[in-house]
Amino acid sequence: MKRRRIIFAGGALLALPMFARAACMSTRPDQLGPFFVPNAPAASDLCAAAGNDERLTVTGRIAGVDCQPLAGVTIEVWQANAKGEYSQVSRERKDDPRCLLRATITSGADGRYAFRSVLAGAYPGRPSHIHFRVGRRGYRTLVTQLYFERQPGVDEGRVAKLTRASAGGDKPADYQAVFDITLLPA
Repeated sequence: MKRRRIIFAGGALLALPMFARAACMSTRPDQLGPFFVPNAPAASDLCAAAGNDERLTVTGRIAGVDCQPLAGVTIEVWQANAKGEYSQVSRERKDDPRCLLRATITSGADGRYAFRSVLAGAYPGRPSHIHFRVGRRGYRTLVTQLYFERQPGVDEGRVAKLTRASAGGDKPADYQAVFDITLLPA
């Protein structure tokens, strides 16, 4: 009898990794920050007037904790420009409507999303990052941030590894980052 319990317990321990893979870990939340502006325009390019700023393409997949892709998720993104400045928050600076660095995106049937922007600049007290507010009916709204370098208190799942891809011709190479997001049910 004792031997059966030991064998059963050993088998259960071997099965744990299978069960662990059956569920995705939810993305950790982060602060909303003072620069959120609701009702950002629907756009796939946050800065069509990027000029000479280095370009960034962010792609990812939205899923539930069951690892199944979620379609129709609303993703609001906003970020600072290369100088660390946000649009729509300063009366002293005129914003270029072609480069608000804010957008609302919707995930596709496969849970995937993508947008283009510029590399976000750091500003005093904050590393380079992009804000995300992600929501869908039946799931908790998630406010999080994508970082580009490891920081104290920032888990590895929110740090993007930047890769470079040739833009072709005489254009500078674009950066690419992947940020998958997992939502908790409501």
